[in-house]
Amino acid sequence: MTDDLASRIAHARRGQAAEAGSGGSAAARDMTGLARGMRIGTEFVAAILVGTGIGYAIDRLAGTAPWAMLAFLMLGFAAGILNVIRVVTEMNAASPAPPGSDLGPEDDEDDEER
Repeated sequence: MTDDLASRIAHARRGQAAEAGSGGSAAARDMTGLARGMRIGTEFVAAILVGTGIGYAIDRLAGTAPWAMLAFLMLGFAAGILNVIRVVTEMNAASPAPPGSDLGPEDDEDDEER
């Protein structure tokens, strides 16, 4: 009985180690729609908050209120957009298109039309 339990534990640990070794692409592939939306929203809001916080700190130190905060708010917004694009590209690369999807013209079809 103890040998059976030990072998099952060892088997489970090997399975967990194999999953951990596969990296973040498996995690992105297994995400639900809600988890994807939460990650995208969090990335966007965090970039804006960090930019605004840095601008506010500069304003307090330099006495330039509200100009540094406004400038860094816009930089944070731009960084948030770039983060969203990066995350969505990563998620799309991790999950292939469903079978039968129309992915546009093939390269050889495009050459024939010219």
